[in-house]
Amino acid sequence: MTETTASVSRVRAVTLCLPDGVFRGGRADVVGIGEYGDKAQAIGDEITRAGFDVQTVRLSGPALDEPLDHDRLRTRAADLVEGCRRSGVGSASLAALRPAALAELEPSEVAEVLIEHPSLFMSVVVAEGADVDRAAVDFSGAVIRELANRDGEANFRFAAVANLGANAPLFPGSFSDGGDAGVSVGLQSAGALLARARADRPRNLAEATRLTRTCLQEELALFEGVLGKSCEQHGLKLHGFDPSPACAPDVSIGEFLEEVGGTRFGSPGVLATCAAVTTGIRSTGRPTVGYAGLMLPVLEDRVLALAWQEGRIDADSVLAYSSVCGAGLDTIPLPGSTPDHEVAAIISDMAALSARWAKPLSARLMLAPADSDPRRTEFRAEQIVNIDYPTA
Repeated sequence: MTETTASVSRVRAVTLCLPDGVFRGGRADVVGIGEYGDKAQAIGDEITRAGFDVQTVRLSGPALDEPLDHDRLRTRAADLVEGCRRSGVGSASLAALRPAALAELEPSEVAEVLIEHPSLFMSVVVAEGADVDRAAVDFSGAVIRELANRDGEANFRFAAVANLGANAPLFPGSFSDGGDAGVSVGLQSAGALLARARADRPRNLAEATRLTRTCLQEELALFEGVLGKSCEQHGLKLHGFDPSPACAPDVSIGEFLEEVGGTRFGSPGVLATCAAVTTGIRSTGRPTVGYAGLMLPVLEDRVLALAWQEGRIDADSVLAYSSVCGAGLDTIPLPGSTPDHEVAAIISDMAALSARWAKPLSARLMLAPADSDPRRTEFRAEQIVNIDYPTA
């Protein structure tokens, strides 16, 4: 494999979406979950042997739309964790909780499950179609506050989601449709896009669109045949790809946007650049799942984190960019002094935008603990780029 091929063949997540059958009854089928985990690991290994860099292999459970109490949620979580342990899968999405599922739960109980199981992710659905559920918005805000006060790192594993379809590969919003087990894949292609942009130097936004589309098409062409064959061998459906170019602290999507747009992130023209790149992402001609757009995770990208630190972007501007691109409000830093009503309002704004345009968005808000240093973020996760807060 050439160096160029290796640079474009990175996979953020291979996610096996579990069937509803493994969760029926008072206890989940731990053995069955473990067997699906074995299949997921085998697929990840086969992809790796084919020359691709696989960052994570994950399991994702179905959305919940019927009331469940704290004990049932805890049991479901413990069984899923045990099934993952048996197969060596490192993380799993417990569920997306639809509004009806919240009737017998308290935000503190959802927070407790996430804190008790550091390998689990979870989300609350706050909008589907044109309808925003205000109670679910408030519930999500309360979960974020509980997590901040009890284990600030855990907010990395929780999100409020809106109009996100089933079988998305990227966490924390992922949930399965509950049907036959299948696999979806999320790419980590920010580095490949940046390398292509430096080599080709697009002269305008139309060229930026073509560059994005061509780069992702080439990446998917390399990968699709390997994954399809592997899924068939293990009796699993191939749900599709999320071509959203995930970044990492050392591989910046913000730097790519600055390169192709010719302007510093947070300056006029960035929204137009985001729209042009998103057009390229959404025209790959492959079956897509999840967000299928441009993702702007503020605390996972050094260029975006610096723009926030210097006051060039805030939650409102990131949400404005999301109107033409992708995932919404991802890893947004909030001081511990942020009032509860403001946390809920930020989620409400995201949900309203999603409902208005029927597009998948989410809010993953990194609220600091109440007693934390008000001048900077101090998260320990290796994926996080910590910042100083902008000063007035």
